[in-house]
Amino acid sequence: MVAEITHEARARCQAIGGGALEATELLRAELEKNPELGRRAGSAVGGMKIYTTRLEGTESHPTLTVTYVYDAPPPEPGLIRIALVSPVRLAGGGPGF
Repeated sequence: MVAEITHEARARCQAIGGGALEATELLRAELEKNPELGRRAGSAVGGMKIYTTRLEGTESHPTLTVTYVYDAPPPEPGLIRIALVSPVRLAGGGPGF
């Protein structure tokens, strides 16, 4: 299983800052072991599955919502693309993304 962060998601992580890219990299590594983490959000074309998961904030990164596409056409092992990373806005939060 191979998991990658798209260029757009990587740029978004860098714009968010505060450890967002590092947290997303950790998720990417975990998805290579368990590609169906999170909540199934819907289906794309063919055998692709869309998932969303939440990374709870820590001292090193903000709370994030991550959306990824899992494409596993047989007999290949499959590919996971982290496509969207967004900070979670909490009630009463300030301006930002």
